[in-house]
Amino acid sequence: MTDVSHRDGCDVLVVGSGHAAVEAALAVARTGHSVVAVTLDPDNIAGMPCNPAVGGPGKAQMVSEIDALGGEMAIGTDEATVEMRVLNASKGPAVRSLRAQVDKKVYSSHMKEALRKAGIRTVKGMVTEVVLDDARAAGVRLSDGSEIPAGAVILCTGVYLESRVVMGEVIRESGPLGEPNSTGLSSSLLRLGLQVGRFKTGTSPRIARDSVAWEELKKEEGAAEPLAFSFMSVPRTWDVDACYSTYTSQATHEIIRRNRHRAPLFNGTIEGVGPRYCPSIEDKVMRFPERERHQVFLELESKDGREVYILGLSTSLPLDVQIDMVRSLSGLHDARITKPGYAIEYDYLLPSQLKPTLETVQVSGLFSAGQINGTSGYEEAAAQGLVAGINASAYLVGREPLVLGRDEAYIGTLIDDLVSKVVEEPYRMLTSRAEYRLLLRQSNADLRLTPKGRDMGLVSDQRWQAFCAKRELMERGRALLDETVDGERVRDSLRNPRFFIGGFFSKVEGLEDLPAGVLLELEIEAKYAGFIERQEREAKRLARYTARRIPPRLDFACIPGLSAEARERLFRYSPSTLGRALDAGVSPSDALILLAYLRDGR
Repeated sequence: MTDVSHRDGCDVLVVGSGHAAVEAALAVARTGHSVVAVTLDPDNIAGMPCNPAVGGPGKAQMVSEIDALGGEMAIGTDEATVEMRVLNASKGPAVRSLRAQVDKKVYSSHMKEALRKAGIRTVKGMVTEVVLDDARAAGVRLSDGSEIPAGAVILCTGVYLESRVVMGEVIRESGPLGEPNSTGLSSSLLRLGLQVGRFKTGTSPRIARDSVAWEELKKEEGAAEPLAFSFMSVPRTWDVDACYSTYTSQATHEIIRRNRHRAPLFNGTIEGVGPRYCPSIEDKVMRFPERERHQVFLELESKDGREVYILGLSTSLPLDVQIDMVRSLSGLHDARITKPGYAIEYDYLLPSQLKPTLETVQVSGLFSAGQINGTSGYEEAAAQGLVAGINASAYLVGREPLVLGRDEAYIGTLIDDLVSKVVEEPYRMLTSRAEYRLLLRQSNADLRLTPKGRDMGLVSDQRWQAFCAKRELMERGRALLDETVDGERVRDSLRNPRFFIGGFFSKVEGLEDLPAGVLLELEIEAKYAGFIERQEREAKRLARYTARRIPPRLDFACIPGLSAEARERLFRYSPSTLGRALDAGVSPSDALILLAYLRDGR
């Protein structure tokens, strides 16, 4: 990456350098537009201030969707992985997910090189204001007074907006690792008529690798079979001692209870709302007093590094309490804390102010993605960044934006939830949030989304050729499953849990020659055909009526059963059709209520 003069403009300006910013900038560049990224720290690209991992239930599906659309996260993860495993392996394909422990230094280096190859230009600076031209975003103003003009702006500020770090009695106005925070931009957004809220997140202590009694811990084994996140990567295996586990004890819990009065979470120091699905250890101990212990994991932050991340021990307790707490764990009696845990409070935009394209309703050409939209997690941020980048490019040339439905992608579910529901805590993707999750398997993300990525100009020729080859193999395999063996089609036999596709290799010529990934997907399609068809019917039922017109003077307040959020969005956008109502963020369940009312007035 190279510096750029503040006098130079660009097609799209991206604010930030985290996971959302990287995917946004790459998407814009790969669709043929010039990009400038303004960041507080050009060396901190796609950093991992929390645990060094990618994936997990719901999150892994999004990573594969990013990959299928032409994004970078999956490829970077595969390069940086030190250990990978399959979560929910004993459960159905709807919730089966990969999780990779990565070398955070390698991952960041990969993303820096990807940005360099794409010709992304960078400016080190602090954005304090979005500049408008006739109610449209026209660039930004920096803290030194200089301006950078742009055709569109994407805000990917992460947790840096007016952020403050809290660790016991120590409070500092800064970013997560002591970097400068972003000041002034929140006030600018308020002046534009946008609403801003306050959230909190936190992280665990890091300890010195050589201070751990590893022999007292349990080694967590990775997968034995070759795995990969990206559809373009060659699956591989790993033989690295990367993850171990231990447990808190009653002594740990007593240390926390004894220092409750010093815990910022309980003494009123912290005001922002934290993530329910990633609570601090002090929160877990106080909320679940009956639990005798909590499992924690020790993950190496890099293969050759000296620091270990303690997953499950997120805290904002004072340093002296953290030292006692960590040393009360088995295997950590001599542990040295290299970086204490902390909480960080930050401003975010209420995501109900966004269109499903991630463009703000109030300001044309102003997009936002990542934790500024009230989400948590690297994967959620990257997914939003990709969509914002694609749609900022579409905005520049006046083409149709990319809006993914809930039945098309986890990313569609994520964005639909953000823009249509009240977000009261940092949003985390879960498989339970996706009502069409059997359709949205991690394994078929390329079949679902690569054509869309190609249409948007993001999928390279190499990726497209690989996809077409797989699609052809899938069609060949489906034809082979239509063959009859012992009086029954193979695909029908596979619905019986006693039969597996490998049992038909000797009976159906050519079946055994198909790649393992294709065979797995064919077997899933056959075994779950009834459930898949039912979910497809539900999705099509709603899609069939998207053109149904909504009377322009319809009083939505008189429609029984509609949620308050749906009424608010219907009044705000006055959609002309049911499809436009869905695009405006009305949930599928509310859309069906509206459809029923339009059909018979009840």
